[in-house]
Amino acid sequence: MFYLGRGRMGIAYLVAGIAVTYAVPAALHLQAISYPSWMAILMGLAFRLAGGIHAYIAASNHVPRDRYPWFAKLHNWILVFFLVPLLTALIIRNFLVQPFNIPSGSMMPTLQVGDFLFSEKLTYGISRYSLMFGMGPSHRLGGRPPKRGEVVVFAFPAEPTVDYVSRVIGQPGDRIQMRDGRLFINGVMVERQPLITTDIPHEAGVTLYMEHLPGGVVHPIIEMLDDTSRGDNTREFLVPDDHYFMMGDNRDNSRDSRFDVGFVPNENIASRPWLIYFNSEVAGRSWLRVQ
Repeated sequence: MFYLGRGRMGIAYLVAGIAVTYAVPAALHLQAISYPSWMAILMGLAFRLAGGIHAYIAASNHVPRDRYPWFAKLHNWILVFFLVPLLTALIIRNFLVQPFNIPSGSMMPTLQVGDFLFSEKLTYGISRYSLMFGMGPSHRLGGRPPKRGEVVVFAFPAEPTVDYVSRVIGQPGDRIQMRDGRLFINGVMVERQPLITTDIPHEAGVTLYMEHLPGGVVHPIIEMLDDTSRGDNTREFLVPDDHYFMMGDNRDNSRDSRFDVGFVPNENIASRPWLIYFNSEVAGRSWLRVQ
């Protein structure tokens, strides 16, 4: 339609395509309206078939013009519909929202293996590793420091090209230690409560707790047995200035600041996970806020 010079019709098809493919399924999900997957596929095929027939008829009846609008020219089409979206996507990915997937169980039960999520960058501002290839500024621009209990995406200090996701447990100046499987912050044992009945997904044979961090953040953690893993008893860690201490919610199966991750510099904090939009292994796990 754009090539034929029918710009309004082209925009109408563009909007309708977004609605059929994304907006309508999202609205049905938010309203908890279930429908078979074949219906969504059938709707998409019907829309494309009708559009194709319409475009064929419009092209066969098209009378050549002496002068075409700018969007009917190939080089402008490439510019507007390829280069501009690509540039827009790069700006969004680097400065606003970045997609991220969870390949391991270190943050279970909060984040499950197979989760695909959006992490936003406005909360913490822009730092060195907020941008692709570590090309960000050496000093953070805008935003605020991470708070205790927040889940963050950060560049692994030993290999910054690798992204990790974990929970902030220690802030600059804090003393962090594990004793017999219990978390101590500044010499005070963190309160936790076992969950006997819960709808939070977790593996069989583990114990689920709700942990109450200083500052008011309450979140679930997984423990197998206290005092059995190498992370259940540690030395006392003093968090340096401008660094953070990270721990996974799956306490006996997490690579975090107790081990090779170490203290995470402020400049390595990249973004804050915000929304789980899809899980490749668990049906129905979508559009969930990350707590």
